[in-house]
This record gives sequence, C-alpha cells and structure tokens, in this order.
Amino acid sequence: MVSMAMIAALRAAEFPENPYAWVLTRDRAHELRGGESEVGTSGPAQATDEMLERARTEGRCFRMLDEGDIDACLVDDGTMVDPDERGVVYEGLIWTVGAPGGGEDFGPLYDFGQPNHGCLDIQYLDGDRWVSL
Repeated sequence: MVSMAMIAALRAAEFPENPYAWVLTRDRAHELRGGESEVGTSGPAQATDEMLERARTEGRCFRMLDEGDIDACLVDDGTMVDPDERGVVYEGLIWTVGAPGGGEDFGPLYDFGQPNHGCLDIQYLDGDRWVSL
C-alpha cells in the first residue's frame, strides 16, 4: 500500500525536473456548506511566487471531484443537481513546464484535493468539455 506521505515524497523529488504550480479559483464545498473558503489556496509548497503568478495568468483549467458526496446535502433536500456539477469540489488553474497530460497534472489532486476532501478524480478542460486524466 502506498501512503500519501510516500506520494508526497516522490512528488517533491520530481519537482525540480518537472515544476508546476496551481491555485484554486472555486470551492464548491464552501458554496454548498459554508465555512472557510479554500479559494486562493495554492501549491505545491516548492512553487515560487513567479510560478504561482504564471498559474494565475497562463494556467489551464482543472477541477477535482469526489464520488458525489458533496452533493448529498442537495439530494437530501430534494434539490436537483446540475449533472455538469455533480461531484465537483474544487476548480483551479495549473501551470506546468511539461506538456499537458504529464504526471504533474495530478499535482493538485495529490497535493490538496485527495488529502483535504477525498477527491478521487481530476479533470482538465479540453475545448468545451471536461476530460479525466
């Protein structure tokens, strides 16, 4: 079994050769349940201010999803959930040195989405549709 700590250590070792930076632009969990918003949260810890600025200005759109647990409160209330929003927890922007689809594209999921909210999937906007890696 691979632990989150092992994944984090491997990712940190790869960072100098494959740098990336991400920033969250939407926190749907906050929108639905209140509490403290994660909008503006960025990573990974090794990312420089310049990298984070590039994510904000040049970044590609991503979103992280759970199994739909985030929508349980809506379903329980009888509210219809937009199928395009089902399971979406966070949205953000990512900048990478490498081409899209590389291992660093999983960074936001492993760095934040999975340990913070249990997100299981990361998708990237491809034209007008979201595509899972």
